Amino acid sequence: MTPGVLARVHAQARSGAWLDGTRAREYGIVLGTLYFAACLGLMLWSGAAELGRLDFTSFYAAGRLALSDPASVYDVVTHHAMQKEVTGNPSVAYSYFFYPPVLLLLCAPLAALPYPLAYATWAALQLAVYALALRKVVGPGATIAPYLAFPAGLLGLVIGQNAMFTAALFAGATAALAARREILAGALFGLLCYKPHFGLLVPVALLAGRYWQAIAAAATTVAGLVLVSSLIFGVPAWFAYLDSFLRASAGVYGATQAGGTPTGSSVLAWWLISPYGAALSFGFGRSAALAVQAAATLAATGAVTVIWHRHASGPGAKAMALLAGTMLSVPVILYYDAQLVAVCLAWAAVEARRTGWLAWEKSFFLVAFVVSLVAGLMRDLVHAPALLAVSLGLMALAWRRAAL
Repeated sequence: MTPGVLARVHAQARSGAWLDGTRAREYGIVLGTLYFAACLGLMLWSGAAELGRLDFTSFYAAGRLALSDPASVYDVVTHHAMQKEVTGNPSVAYSYFFYPPVLLLLCAPLAALPYPLAYATWAALQLAVYALALRKVVGPGATIAPYLAFPAGLLGLVIGQNAMFTAALFAGATAALAARREILAGALFGLLCYKPHFGLLVPVALLAGRYWQAIAAAATTVAGLVLVSSLIFGVPAWFAYLDSFLRASAGVYGATQAGGTPTGSSVLAWWLISPYGAALSFGFGRSAALAVQAAATLAATGAVTVIWHRHASGPGAKAMALLAGTMLSVPVILYYDAQLVAVCLAWAAVEARRTGWLAWEKSFFLVAFVVSLVAGLMRDLVHAPALLAVSLGLMALAWRRAAL
């Protein structure tokens, strides 16, 4: 390559002028269609759906148990037996249910449906609410195709995970704050109590931003969901959940594995995309890995506090800081949870329409998509959580945006 060609490539990468709205939409549609088809095809070819080897099986079995004996959801043997029953597969590997009884409010109605219909409803519901939340973020007329096509979320959708629902809540809540609808934002943040560790930095952000109505709405929503779930499923279900959560936490953080199962299988450390997972995958001991995670959590908390406290920080910078900070501060965060990256990128595009694109910003978009696409391959080859680098890059981008 001649110096002139290198200079042109460098200039294009720096400006990102080649990536306009039309290309972003078209690339998103093509990538999303191909990747979703590949994931779905692989699932069908491997027999994962037919044999019940989907993460959705855990939610469906929990819903079935919630209809008769809610506290037994948190008994591993009983929950595993129900997974075998609903799939008709006596050798199906166990999939944990780490969620509070709040999620049973959704799982129980789904379990009243046949398994295939419940799976399709679960996926369609997530995709619909996520698309609606994205539209609120980017506004009318702007494309949402690239953020729908983000590989992590599509894989999560196919295997029946809930990452797209989590991303929808963050997207909807931050969009509501940007529109000065604090009560709605607080209610959406409160719904994150179904996956409480992902709400770790939400109180920090709301307090730093002095969103008092949102804080009150979030607290009211959480209290209401706890009360309703206690009335429907009983207080013993909550005690069973707390006992299960404490035992599961000891297993996850006490070893270089995340969630050992009765069948002996486990999610190895390099599946985690957090600083904790990275430290374990690079050979750090448990104590050292926890120290790395603690330092990262403190740093993310500080960054979120500063950015949300500054009145001059735009809504996009605040949202990006919270989303990136969440990914950096939650120790147990898996590949499909990186759907939050897509929401970050959507907010970056919103900010760019307001202030103009920053140098290298569009190229970072491309890098984030490519890394998400090959993260599994990199994990298997080098045991490295490549998406952690994307999370760090997004926090840096949020800081740059806030500085404007």
